[in-house]
Amino acid sequence: MKIKTIGTGSISADERSACTLIDEKILIDCGNGITKTLLQMGIDLGKIDILLITHLHGDHFFDIPFLILTKAHRNIKNKLYIYCPIGTINKVKDLLNIGFNNLTLEEICKNSNTEFIEFDNLEKEVIDNYYVKSYKVVHGSVLYPYGYTITKDNKTIGISGDSTYCDSIDKIVSSSDISILDMSRKEENKAHMGISEIKKIILKYNKKVIATHIQEDTRKIVKNLNIESLIIPNDGDEFEI
Repeated sequence: MKIKTIGTGSISADERSACTLIDEKILIDCGNGITKTLLQMGIDLGKIDILLITHLHGDHFFDIPFLILTKAHRNIKNKLYIYCPIGTINKVKDLLNIGFNNLTLEEICKNSNTEFIEFDNLEKEVIDNYYVKSYKVVHGSVLYPYGYTITKDNKTIGISGDSTYCDSIDKIVSSSDISILDMSRKEENKAHMGISEIKKIILKYNKKVIATHIQEDTRKIVKNLNIESLIIPNDGDEFEI
């Protein structure tokens, strides 16, 4: 399985908002500016069949209208399934009403061959041989924040989404060969993990971790720590498991 870090930054970082692409088929999150980033990186939108949304903060889902509008305008006809928390459809309709009040979500979905699937719990084969399981994580007061595991051919990638350290993070990491984890801050708070939590996770499970959603000061500090098995990626980096 191939991992491409489309964006690795927090909302105020120089890097793009946290977004990951698996095997050019499964995109995790679609925050501000991600559609143009995908195009600039030479990624074929017609190969992306699944979009997984972790939670409904703008830096994780605000670019959905631009993704499906671009598919429609470019006549990209592959079926795109958007698996997302409850309430996503109404939020995307609100975005369209603000930005493009002459368009309806139903019309754009038809023209872009897109289907939204809201869920409370996800555990299924989402596309041929790709099995996705959702985990409810803890991200401050957010109602439906999720992490995921993505499994294919006995290999599993874990995604924390935005989360503080909680039981679901342990389940995700223990089930995965490599995990992509929120490391926003120097120190953990009620919404995000910090450097020390990520270090504890690596020591506990002896597995590689790719950090994401990284604030600028956190990135500077952690680069000098040389934590074994912790990868601090740049936007556009690729990894294989």
